[in-house]
Amino acid sequence: MRKSLTYLSFIYIAIIFYSCQDNEQPRFRLVNPTESGINFNNTIKENDSVNVVDFLNVYNGGGVAVGDINNDGMLDAYFSGNMVSGRLYLNKGNLKFDDISNQSGIMDNRWGTGVTMVDINQDGWLDIYVSVSGDLGNNKKANLRYINNHDLTFTESAAEYGLAD
Repeated sequence: MRKSLTYLSFIYIAIIFYSCQDNEQPRFRLVNPTESGINFNNTIKENDSVNVVDFLNVYNGGGVAVGDINNDGMLDAYFSGNMVSGRLYLNKGNLKFDDISNQSGIMDNRWGTGVTMVDINQDGWLDIYVSVSGDLGNNKKANLRYINNHDLTFTESAAEYGLAD
């Protein structure tokens, strides 16, 4: 009886030990910005007027929205920035993206704290809405509403849609 109990204890310990092993392959891998084409850094530069004491939202951060802006079946990405402009990346497939921020008309100097993609005008093309917080002394507190022009360019029209506040 004692011998079979020792044998069963050994089997239980072996099962427990084996079940605690990490035998799964990694689900994610780090992709270098030079490989993907996405190179966005939401850099915050503090000074005597931009700091957590004087500007409570200094570390609120930006946001990320993912959606198919050109209806090609691939998900594109927009990153909203605080002290840097938001950036729009067009998916070329196989984790390769082109930065189309300059030619798309979405460059800004606002403190973007969040972003979403939605077809607000119901034309079948995703638009981009950026939430803005604070003004950093530039009097630009209005939210941004980029309407998709169907040609990889956007027109800012938050006030026209009543979404600027």
